[in-house]
Amino acid sequence: MGNSPPYDPVRLLAWKILQEMERSSSFADLALDRAFTESPQMDSLDRAMISEMVLGTLRWRGMLDTHIQHALKTPGKKIEPRLTQLFRLGAYQILFMDRVPESAAVNESVSLAKVLFKNEKITGFVNALLRSVIRNKDRDLFPPFAEQPVEYISQAFSHPSWLVGRWVREFGPETARNLCAANNRKPPFTVRTNSLRTTREALHRRLEEAHISSRPTSFSPEGLFLGKSPVLTEESLFQEGLYFVQDESSQVVSHILSPQPGERILDACSAPGGKTTHLAQLMEDRGEIIALELHGSKIKLLEENCRRLGITMVRAVERDASQSLPFTPGETFDRILLDAPCTGLGILHRTPEAKWRRKPEDITRLSLVQKSLLDSVSSWLKAGGSLVYSTCTMTPEENDGVVNSFLERHPEFRLEDLREVLPAGLRPLVDSQGFYRTYPQGVIREPNRMDGFFAARLRKK
Repeated sequence: MGNSPPYDPVRLLAWKILQEMERSSSFADLALDRAFTESPQMDSLDRAMISEMVLGTLRWRGMLDTHIQHALKTPGKKIEPRLTQLFRLGAYQILFMDRVPESAAVNESVSLAKVLFKNEKITGFVNALLRSVIRNKDRDLFPPFAEQPVEYISQAFSHPSWLVGRWVREFGPETARNLCAANNRKPPFTVRTNSLRTTREALHRRLEEAHISSRPTSFSPEGLFLGKSPVLTEESLFQEGLYFVQDESSQVVSHILSPQPGERILDACSAPGGKTTHLAQLMEDRGEIIALELHGSKIKLLEENCRRLGITMVRAVERDASQSLPFTPGETFDRILLDAPCTGLGILHRTPEAKWRRKPEDITRLSLVQKSLLDSVSSWLKAGGSLVYSTCTMTPEENDGVVNSFLERHPEFRLEDLREVLPAGLRPLVDSQGFYRTYPQGVIREPNRMDGFFAARLRKK
């Protein structure tokens, strides 16, 4: 029987994933999935602990850095990234993980430091700094909210100051604070029933039999909130193709397009296929969906999801939708969905790494991409057809601004007021301008916390 390693492999793997996140543009959920796939022997408790440490450290990075800076004898001292990640990981355990004794958080971090750095001075530095974090964990280290709301929210609720400043101007300090608090809470695990194979009620019963509690979503007729996040590679109902993981606000977008069986649909930015496969369900897998996707690797994921769900009507095409499209002159589509690439500021509770990567200039850059995409795909819509433009962000420049700019350049299109065309159950999600707009909890009162989404439906005259 071999000796156990002089460090905790669970914490080491969490540190390695955080390092990967720092060096690359990888998404946290994909990095975690990849790590778990490479370690199939890992038990569910270890997976859960790694997920909490990685996602929690990313969510609370700003606050953790405030505590770390306060613990330094020389505030502002430059610390190398590998060591910074170790400090953040240790501080997260101390400040947020009640089940982890403070002594264990320090000792395990010191053990990792010995293995990673092989330097007694650094090992002692880790020990001293984290013990200082413990001593000051209950102190109020943040500036006063009333006098410095941007600085307070940025530090206490762990968001970049440029984004907090924007939300304070747009929503006011209280709402901005509530929004940032909502972004730091674990999002609900929401799925969409595959209506080609079952009903929501039947899926609910099957989940209960599998000891997974669920309850119906308020707005999407196919949605269910699950009481826990199952490991999808091990969950038989997912593997049978009975559901797709998709937030409720995203599910509503397909109902806004309202495709009909037998129609020809263009999904201009399709992978990984949440809305594509939902459109196919609503069309009873009858008709044709051309699904464009820029990245070939994502097309494989889209095709895999279609196979699992039993969908045959989707044809995936590797193509940049802003460039010339592979259709013949005179060819048209009954409806077009453009779920545009965006800053993703409406889903930060799902992608906490994104708030540290986004910059103010991304908003302007992406709004130009969105306008280009709209110009490109709209020319393939038939007269009388509908086009839905959607994003998972909340910036006016990427939402209203893009739509209004398009309408000025394209008088052959008109904006449809969604209050007049959607079923009554979805109208509470439509604003006074006729746009579909949802927010994380804290911005407006809603019965359920949803992702921040936007959609507009345009009709070609």
